[in-house]
Amino acid sequence: MKIFNEIKLAQELIRFPTIKTEDKGIMKFLSRKLTAIGFKCIIIKSKGTGPKPALNLYARSGKSKPHINFLGHTDTVANLNNWKISPFKAVVKNGYLNGRGSQDMKGGIACFISAISKFINNKKFKGSISIIITADEETTGYGCPAVMKYLRKKGDKIDFSIVGEPSSNKSVGDEIRIGRRGSMNGIVTVYGKSGHSAFAGTYINPCTALAKIIARLKSSSLDNGTKFMPPSNLEFTKMNVDNLSENVVPQSASAKFNVRFNSKHKSASLKKKLSKIINTVAKKEKCKTKIEYRVSGEAFYTKPNKEIYMVKKIIKKVTGNSAKLNCRGGTSDSRFLGSIPRLELGLRNTTIHMVDERSPISDLKKLTKIYYNILENYF
Repeated sequence: MKIFNEIKLAQELIRFPTIKTEDKGIMKFLSRKLTAIGFKCIIIKSKGTGPKPALNLYARSGKSKPHINFLGHTDTVANLNNWKISPFKAVVKNGYLNGRGSQDMKGGIACFISAISKFINNKKFKGSISIIITADEETTGYGCPAVMKYLRKKGDKIDFSIVGEPSSNKSVGDEIRIGRRGSMNGIVTVYGKSGHSAFAGTYINPCTALAKIIARLKSSSLDNGTKFMPPSNLEFTKMNVDNLSENVVPQSASAKFNVRFNSKHKSASLKKKLSKIINTVAKKEKCKTKIEYRVSGEAFYTKPNKEIYMVKKIIKKVTGNSAKLNCRGGTSDSRFLGSIPRLELGLRNTTIHMVDERSPISDLKKLTKIYYNILENYF
C-alpha cells in the first residue's frame, strides 16, 4: 500500500491557493490520496463565503470501535503581499518549508496522513480511523457542524479526536491544548434624550451612561479562572456616537465588546449576568438599552484522561519535551465536536497568519513520528 512523504504531501497541499472557502480541487486531491490507502471518502457541502458552497471531507477506514479521528482544515488566511518566496510555491530552502499553510495547517494534515499511511502499511489494527477536513475554519465555521450533522445522522461515533491546530510554541509538542475558552461578541446601544448642551436638565446624555456601563463592566470580576484556563476577560473594541455637532447631546451611543470566557460559564448565563449590570447602570441614568450578542463558541475542556497522558508520554519519548496542558489561543473547529474527548496537537505557531509563513522540516518529521506513535499506542 502507498506511503506518503509528509514533506512532499505538504508541498502539494500548499500549492492549492485555498483562501477563505475556495476549494481549487484540494478535496478531490485528498480524497484520491486517502482512497489509495483504503479510506472511504465523502464530500459534504456547507455554506461558502461566496456563491459556491464550501467543500468538506469526511474519510474513514474501518467499521468497528475504538474510533480515533483527526480534524483539520485546508483554508488559509490571506496576507499574501511582500513575501520573500511566493506563498503558494511551497519551496524547501535552508531546512524550512515555506508557504501559506505550512504551519496552519496544511503541514499538520500532511503529517497525519503520512503517519496513517505508514501505520496502515505496517500494522493490522482493530478499530477505525477517520479524518475530517473542513474548508472554513478561518472564516465562517459552517463546515465542521455540517460534517458532525452528517455523522449524527449516520450514527457514527468518534471516541477520541486529535485536532491538528498548531498548538506547539518553542518546539514541537511543548504544549497540548485540552480545551479552549468561549468567545462572545456584544453590542450595547444606549438611548437617551438629545438636546442642546447649553441647557442642562433638558437632555439625557447616553454618552455618560455608556461610559459608566463600560467602567462598571471593566471593574466587575467575572471569575478567578480555572486550573487550565485564565480568568474570563471582557474587552471593549469599538465605541460609536453618530453625532456631527459638538454642542448637541446625541440621542444614542453604542459600543462593541468581546468576552473570552472559561469553562465556569455558559454563554446563556453570561448574557444574563452582563445584561443585568448594563441595565442596572442605564436605569440609574434614566436611559434605555438594546443589547445584542453573538456567540462564536462555548468554552470546552477535556479532563486529562488516559489518551491525553498517553500522548504526553509519546511526546516525551520522541522529543524529550514534557508537554504542558493548557487552553490557550482563540477559537478553532474543535468547539464543534461536542462532548467528544479531544486534544489539539500540531506544529509550531511561530509564523501562522504572518507574511513568510514557514515550518522547519525537522518539525514536520517529528510531528509525523508523534502521530504514528499515537496510532500505534491507541490500538
